[in-house]
Amino acid sequence: MSTVRRAFWAGVAGLAIAVGLSAQEKKDTAEPAAPAGEEVTGGFRAYVIAEPRFPADDIRNPVGKGLRNPVDLVTEHGLGPTIAVFARTIPADVAQPAGFLVKKLDALQEMKEYKAKRLGAFMVFLALKDEYRKDETRDPRIKEIQQFAAGIMPKHTTIALAEATAVPEGSETPLVPAQVQAMGIGPEDDIVVVFYDRLHVIKRWKFPASKPPTEEDLKAIDDAVAKELAPTKK
Repeated sequence: MSTVRRAFWAGVAGLAIAVGLSAQEKKDTAEPAAPAGEEVTGGFRAYVIAEPRFPADDIRNPVGKGLRNPVDLVTEHGLGPTIAVFARTIPADVAQPAGFLVKKLDALQEMKEYKAKRLGAFMVFLALKDEYRKDETRDPRIKEIQQFAAGIMPKHTTIALAEATAVPEGSETPLVPAQVQAMGIGPEDDIVVVFYDRLHVIKRWKFPASKPPTEEDLKAIDDAVAKELAPTKK
């Protein structure tokens, strides 16, 4: 395992969203965006709203535990191949790009050859403007995501909520959390899909609000997963 990965696993337990820095400090210390071909060097903490992988009464299911249990979704999936989707807009119904993506992620995870490789997936809505504990819109956003999840009924894909920005104590200026920057999510990106394996970024797709994912884009995700995980791959 590379030095980067060892450092990641050693430090991930203490990972937190870096929101208490000044703008200049943030620029100097935030993890750089990892383009395709580089490593995922940090985790991504979010509040799980729907977790179809475990029964509701399973201790591993964090739904409803709120502030007590933000989940590091990168650590949760370990070194396995993972498709992470980050979306800024919570759709009002499932017939929207985010809904199509959940269906695609579920379908991929159900394929026999990918199950054997332990393909995982999660979707995070970056819908909070401040830290979860302080954001006054938290409850309405949770209800919106719950309604979306109830409509789409994910079978394997975790759906969660996280901060797009956060305001440090003593400041009025919102900053972009380090974990958002590290995933390569820019201010113009409405949806970002990151496919990685063994914490190595295989492919990243970015979509502004004016150009949501198309059928061709979904096919591109299919092709990238097949190329990386197909049984015939040497």
